[in-house]
Amino acid sequence: MTPLKRLRGLRALVQDAVEHGSSAVEKVHLATASRPFRILQAIPPISGPVRVIRVVHDLSVASVYGSIRLVNRAVGTVLEVALDAVEEAHDAPPGSDEQSR
Repeated sequence: MTPLKRLRGLRALVQDAVEHGSSAVEKVHLATASRPFRILQAIPPISGPVRVIRVVHDLSVASVYGSIRLVNRAVGTVLEVALDAVEEAHDAPPGSDEQSR
């Protein structure tokens, strides 16, 4: 296996781990936060405001973990383009325009 193939595999492995790991942590985060919200929502005088706070919390959590996944995909794409450029430069015949770039 070539070093570039290993790097591509490592990139895919790390990107996949961040993608699935952040989704798993998000689910645990929301499930853990739901317990105190359920208790507080059972108290009539504060149930309305707690509902609003929970919606804001849940949207914020979804936004943060979604941003992590978005950045992860962007970094993965940039790395793949960089690896393609390295591979092209490596495969170009000596003295060609591709190698001098």
